[in-house]
Amino acid sequence: MALQTIRLGGFAGVKQGACAGGVPLNWAENAQNVDTTGGRLRRAKGYTSIYPPVTGATRKLRRLFIWPRDTGVIDCLVARQDSLFRYDPLTEDWEDLYHYTDDMDADTFDFLKTKIGSTETLLIGNGLEPILKWEGGSTAIAFFGSAQGQSDKSVNFLELYFGRLFAAGDREHPARLYWSQAPGDGRTIEDWSADETSENVSGGHVEVGTDSDPITGLFALSNQLLIFKKDKLYRLLGDRPGNYRIVPVEAALTQPIHTACVLYGDRLFFLTDRGLYFYDGQTVRRTAHGADLVPLLKTVDFSAAASAACGDTLYFAVKEHSTSTHNDLLIEYDVLRDCFLLRRGFETVDLTSCYGTLYVLTGKGEVAVLNEGTTYGGDPISAYWETPWLDGASALTVKQTVEAVLIGTGGPLRIYVLGEVREGNSVQSLLGESEPTEFLLRSVGRRLKLRIENVSGSDFDLSGGAELLFDEQRRVL
Repeated sequence: MALQTIRLGGFAGVKQGACAGGVPLNWAENAQNVDTTGGRLRRAKGYTSIYPPVTGATRKLRRLFIWPRDTGVIDCLVARQDSLFRYDPLTEDWEDLYHYTDDMDADTFDFLKTKIGSTETLLIGNGLEPILKWEGGSTAIAFFGSAQGQSDKSVNFLELYFGRLFAAGDREHPARLYWSQAPGDGRTIEDWSADETSENVSGGHVEVGTDSDPITGLFALSNQLLIFKKDKLYRLLGDRPGNYRIVPVEAALTQPIHTACVLYGDRLFFLTDRGLYFYDGQTVRRTAHGADLVPLLKTVDFSAAASAACGDTLYFAVKEHSTSTHNDLLIEYDVLRDCFLLRRGFETVDLTSCYGTLYVLTGKGEVAVLNEGTTYGGDPISAYWETPWLDGASALTVKQTVEAVLIGTGGPLRIYVLGEVREGNSVQSLLGESEPTEFLLRSVGRRLKLRIENVSGSDFDLSGGAELLFDEQRRVL
């Protein structure tokens, strides 16, 4: 017999679907509600509710929008399937801004902050009615545009590009892209008609592509407008109608849900069942570790997905279990470290980021700030980290675990070591940064799997990696 060790020299992200031995030791096969910044392993922070549940939240909630205005006021709006609500800080309650004539689906809403003339305005597209415009403060809300200006269209994709408003999602003309007049000299983005002065200040429209497949998303980068259609991606180049050109992007891709697309800097990232992709200005690429969650992504429901970027982290909310009312899985992607982590334990309707803060519309109808607090709205945070199967230097030897050694603070923690023949577990709190904590346990197998989990939502911080000590014996043939 010989005493051997397996050492995890820090913690990274979740990597699934790799062959045996194909996952680095500091990556997990599965994990939830943990933070691995700096190679440490901590329980993730929770969320703190800042506004009460939306009135009548038994009706389905759809979207959240946080509007920071030039005056310093931050308005919070929530779209329900039948109404649009604003939180009034004076009455500390939700007021009904607008009531829809039809129930709205989750993917029909789009919000765009802009200016019409010198007036700060929020545009709200829903795909079934003309665009709404709201100037904030008062409860007055009005329809955008006019029949005379050819801008009374029912669209639900809105983007600003080189000062003009672009729109799509017209159900009567699903492949049509609209643009407004160039603002200035009495013109505003509310006018989409031709201007006798010049083609280059006129509004207009064009059918995108050679088929009638609908436009499924618009995203403006600094020097081009991206146009998604079914299994196709186009880009509009140019800064005025006289030099507009729409060209296809030569890339094979699975059509993303537009609510699972998020801008980070001047790159567009989007999550599909084939992994995480990004558009780099010329073509579509999958990130280096973009396929790490494909086994999981092939099982989830993207139909009501939500996404946001906050700092250097991208967040995607999807539904993992069909019995859940809303998205019950939050996928985090660290852009700088190119790795994924997972959050479970609460439902997410929508996400939005403002001034470095990530806001969540929860399944309970609350508006909350994520990454604050020690619980998920009062519910304990269940966290764990589980390695893939580990066979040390050889899969031919039988291993008998002696102990697991961790360095850090907090707890209590439950440590499992799973073996193919026998598994063992041990529970205790960590002794501190200066003293290793030894978890005595017995497990037997040719391969071992280490699982670290908290107890009853306990907080913890592992700073020195983890080490597994075991006796090894070669089988007698």
